[in-house]
Amino acid sequence: MRTIILSEFITFNILNKLTSTHKNKIILSALLFLFSFQSILAQSIISGKIVDSHSNPIPFAHIRLENTNIGTISNDIGVFKLVVHIENKNKRLIISSIGYKTEKINLNDEYQTVTLFEDVTQLNEVVIVSKDYAKELIEKAILAIPNNYPTSDERHTGFFRETTTWENEKKPIYINEAVIDAIKGDYTKGNRSGDVKLIELRKYESVELDSLNVRIHAGSHHIHRFDIVARREAFLSSPENYKYSIIDTLRQNEKDIYKIFVEKKNENSAHVYIQEETFAIVKADISLTSDFGNLGSREFFNFTVTYQQGEDKRWRFRNSYYKTAFKKQGKTLNLTSEYVSTDIKPNTAKIPYLERLQFSEILLDDTKEYNPNFWNNYTIISPNEISESLFKSIDYTKVEKEKKQSDNMTDFVNRVSFENGLTWTALSMASSAINYSNSVINIQQNNDATNKGAVGFSISIFYAATPNLLIGYANESKISRTGINSNDFVIAGKFNLNPNGRPINISPRLHFGYQELDYYLKQFNLEEDIEVDRKEINSEKVNIYLSQKGFRVKPSLVLSIENSKHVSFSISTSYNMHLNQKNGLMFREKGKNMLFSKKIFLENGQENLSIDTNQEDLFKNMISINVGIAFRL
Repeated sequence: MRTIILSEFITFNILNKLTSTHKNKIILSALLFLFSFQSILAQSIISGKIVDSHSNPIPFAHIRLENTNIGTISNDIGVFKLVVHIENKNKRLIISSIGYKTEKINLNDEYQTVTLFEDVTQLNEVVIVSKDYAKELIEKAILAIPNNYPTSDERHTGFFRETTTWENEKKPIYINEAVIDAIKGDYTKGNRSGDVKLIELRKYESVELDSLNVRIHAGSHHIHRFDIVARREAFLSSPENYKYSIIDTLRQNEKDIYKIFVEKKNENSAHVYIQEETFAIVKADISLTSDFGNLGSREFFNFTVTYQQGEDKRWRFRNSYYKTAFKKQGKTLNLTSEYVSTDIKPNTAKIPYLERLQFSEILLDDTKEYNPNFWNNYTIISPNEISESLFKSIDYTKVEKEKKQSDNMTDFVNRVSFENGLTWTALSMASSAINYSNSVINIQQNNDATNKGAVGFSISIFYAATPNLLIGYANESKISRTGINSNDFVIAGKFNLNPNGRPINISPRLHFGYQELDYYLKQFNLEEDIEVDRKEINSEKVNIYLSQKGFRVKPSLVLSIENSKHVSFSISTSYNMHLNQKNGLMFREKGKNMLFSKKIFLENGQENLSIDTNQEDLFKNMISINVGIAFRL
């Protein structure tokens, strides 16, 4: 008893000596520990294996808690794991798979083997009711989509795993796992995409990853990429372009399901499973062997998607499995990825723009801080023994050190941005009289004052020294013969006008640089070499421009709207102020390599060149407008 009293006394005195900040941290840590401990006690892990009557594993069987949309699937060897919270402890597990009788079992904390028995039926006479009944089933399935699938938006919490291996090798190059939230739009109309949010991430990376020059994007969007019912593409948009045949009749939940073979041009094919009673598409196996576009090294593209019927009789996207292969570095690279919705609820809020994963993002490159305790409390697709051992072998102290180094490089790359655009400049030229002659060329020309729009191509690179300060380089090159070439050092501010949503940035900038304005005069065909300003021209054709060169300052204002986290669209206006200038003629060799063609500038007053003008500036380019695209790596 004295020890307890002494401990309490010491603790009390220590707390008295601590600052309020330290006290708050200790109290918060204690509360977090108690909360975590309470969460562990409030749930249990149900695990087991699904087999058939011959003890063969049944992969991708559906496991769902009765009267909920909470569930998972078995892995490729029939094993499953489901986290069950205390409020669901009295519910039963519903286990189903096409071709087997559905089983309902009581929850059991001990590992158990569940046997599903085949539900056999014979291909009945319905195939002869119509000459093309298979096509009629597809057409009826299309019409029945609004009746069979959700008519309001829903929020799916799901688990995703992506694995890459070289052919005939068991050890993966990398394993990538994520828990995501996704908003599924209603099925009353076609939807090809939706919002996705990353909740948690973990990954295993082997030393071979450094030599792999390919990364897979859009893995996080599995739930949208492969939902053929929501997308309404291919045979679900143009059924007349495909051939159909019924090849089998199966059973699930005491209902007949027709297995239909769909084919187009003997290249792309699918097996589609349609329930006879409701005409709901409950599963599809898709095989693509062509039309890979720029991915010509891809060898095949196969994926499976399944839907599960809820207590409200609506069918919902439950899981998808995707497999493909590429020819890379003289070997075959295999990629598999799988997804399962582990919980489905009505959607009550949008995913904020800044939290959304873009379709083009690569999860493997994500630097989200890893929480190893998270995965013990979340339903996942059970990994195989090799994957599990690899995750257990990770030295997370080393991972944190490497992550800090990677974060430094990632931070540098994220600070670099590029801009490309088209620029239109109002270019005005004062009236002038030109007199020049040498042994080959003779120019006697009077030019009236003129106003002309010059078009150019711009490219810029910026580094964000701070979130609101950028420094960079900008170049403009003329597209037409009359136009502007310039090189600038740029200092820019950057301010987000919409910090809680899609970024709308305004950027005041100051350009300081050197520009050349060229006004095309004429082309000369030379029969012999000539020398201008002690430099030789040996081209058969030479273009000659009235030219002005000098330093300038150009303030500008840029407005940009982010299209994705990597791409923004921008529009800007600028005002040009000359600091000094030199007038003269520009001689450019014609017919040579345009990037390295010889240019010679002859300043007014040199070698008998006379350019007379009645104004101080021969050229003025005051106002410019630029429209472009900015992107980050």
